[in-house]
Amino acid sequence: MRLKIPPKYLILIGAILLLNAVFPPPPVGTKRYEVAQGEIARQDIIAPYDFFIPKTEDELYEERMEITKRIPPVYILDRSVQGSVREELATLNMYLDSLEKTAKLPRDSIIGIVQRTYAIEYSTLSYLLKTNRNRLFRDIGAELDEFYSGGVIDVKKPQYRIITIIDNDKEIVESAEILYSIAQAESIIVKNHRDETARLMRFFLKPNIVYNEKRTNGRVEEVFANIPKTKGKVLKGELIVEKHKRITESAMEKISALETTYISIGTWEIVKTVLFRNLIFLSLMYLVFRLSIVSGVHFFEKKNLYFIALLTGAYLVVGYLVNITNVIYLLPISFFIFLFALYFNMYIALVFSIIFAALFGITYNSMPVLLFLLVSGIVSAFSTQTINTRHSVYRPMIYIALANVVAIVFIDMYLLNGRIQLVHIGEGVLNSILGGVLFVLFLPIFERLFDFTTDLTLLELGNLNLPLFKEMALEAPGSYHHSIVVGSLAEAAARVIDADPILARVGAYYHDIGKLKKPEYFIENQIGVKNPHDNLKPQMSALIIISHVKDGVDMAKKMKLPKTLVSIIEQHHGTTAVELFYKKAMGNGEDVQEDTFRYPGPKPKNKEAALIMLADTVEAAARSEKNITVTKLQKILKESVLKKFNDGQLDDCPVHRQDLENIKTAFLSILTGVFHPRIEYDIKNNIPGSPKEVKKNRE
Repeated sequence: MRLKIPPKYLILIGAILLLNAVFPPPPVGTKRYEVAQGEIARQDIIAPYDFFIPKTEDELYEERMEITKRIPPVYILDRSVQGSVREELATLNMYLDSLEKTAKLPRDSIIGIVQRTYAIEYSTLSYLLKTNRNRLFRDIGAELDEFYSGGVIDVKKPQYRIITIIDNDKEIVESAEILYSIAQAESIIVKNHRDETARLMRFFLKPNIVYNEKRTNGRVEEVFANIPKTKGKVLKGELIVEKHKRITESAMEKISALETTYISIGTWEIVKTVLFRNLIFLSLMYLVFRLSIVSGVHFFEKKNLYFIALLTGAYLVVGYLVNITNVIYLLPISFFIFLFALYFNMYIALVFSIIFAALFGITYNSMPVLLFLLVSGIVSAFSTQTINTRHSVYRPMIYIALANVVAIVFIDMYLLNGRIQLVHIGEGVLNSILGGVLFVLFLPIFERLFDFTTDLTLLELGNLNLPLFKEMALEAPGSYHHSIVVGSLAEAAARVIDADPILARVGAYYHDIGKLKKPEYFIENQIGVKNPHDNLKPQMSALIIISHVKDGVDMAKKMKLPKTLVSIIEQHHGTTAVELFYKKAMGNGEDVQEDTFRYPGPKPKNKEAALIMLADTVEAAARSEKNITVTKLQKILKESVLKKFNDGQLDDCPVHRQDLENIKTAFLSILTGVFHPRIEYDIKNNIPGSPKEVKKNRE
């Protein structure tokens, strides 16, 4: 079984994919800005989020060296050194005694054997064998004890005057100057003793305070770890470098830091960005869904859905292109809002102005972009009310240009705290021109694709100098004049019941074009000629009369008129009966069905078609009346409108009883001007007025 997905869900999925393509997540592992210090910035670089400026490796190394200089190095006091030195002295003395007394070896042999264990010079060992070793070793041990009691340090670093000495669990901070270094101790020994004794003491001299590099570095690292590794913070929305300005060393540091955060942003940042952006997108789509319910405009019908999807997709692509080229002020939002206003209405256009502004302003986290697009879009929506001719497009262009310039000046001076950029103002003016030009170029294409009709097209089609109307004026002058009067009636009534007056008027011009096929069969064109219906059966006459609707629809389709006009032609008689010929057939005693004499319909579906039906009926009735008066006009209006209402012809359109009263009032004002009804007179007494007035005056 093949899975079928409704088009609206496919469009929803496509919209989400397109939105994520236009607004991709922050890049990972790639450079976002190809800039170098000293270059001129090609765009404004604004911090998309808070981030810190890290210190360089050299700066961190210098700070570590400073810490190293400030922290005293750590030394370990080894109290076992003093005892081990005495043991070594005693061991050497005993070894010499054993070789000398027990083995009774020659002196040279003893020296050779000792040198295998102790790296002591020949002269020093020879001196030991000749002198009183016990006393000598005792004196050496005593003097070395004095050194150890003062402290002998292995490495005395001149840069450190204070050191930390660790004695088991105790820590002592001591001046390095009061301690003996190995070199200092050896210098004292050499100075105070003969060479052999000095060499022997130097051989056994060891430091009892030893430098501990590991502990020293540990303390340095502990302090170093607590110092900040950054040297400043850039706040979200902060201008790092301005377009057309030179990139300084400070700005380059911030850009490099931003690049580092982009590169290290990680999977979570991507997921977070994609998740929350798509929540915004879905929220905006839900807003459209709710608007569809509240407004009664069915956005998710195929034609409407395709219209919204096409315009939104085009807007996103154009917005993406102008953004990557850094000319966001050229985004012609006015073009898209014009189309929304003309296809739906001004209020829908206002909502889409907010949505379209939010798409780029909120997603890019840019208040300047949001403000500019919002102002331009709202002014565009209101400006559509002034578009009623092709030339009137220039008026909205001026309004939008002024609004764009004001918004840009506010953005440059207040939001960006800078100077007015003439380039930005130029982009704002060019934006309005671009929107107007695109509107004029693409409006006919959108009208044809989505089968909607704007007032601009209707005004062109309502030009009475068109060949069709010239032909009608010559071939069917009565129908031509009738259509013009019906147009005036329908237009006047449309204004009082919140219908489209232009559509009503132009629809009336075209409602009887089917009569051009057989103009002589319609009474309004039978001037000075014999009525051809006199020789026809009532059924045939009714068929000819009814056929003008079908002929009109065929002509309209052949002329490729908008469907709104075609539907008016098709609906302007609804399912009413051709009563004249029906009564004639009944009078002939024929067995006839009323349906044979009824128009096929359908009944009017909108206010404009209903107005044309009523105006058509009223005008025909008034024209057929002799010696027309205001009273007769009022009676005709009342009876004609009530008859259509009772016949159910207005059941399928949104016209209410109060609307009917307003329609009759509007019709009356036009009819009195067209037919110039005479005022009734009381001839006997020469008293003007209506019958009631005449009676009253008589009394």
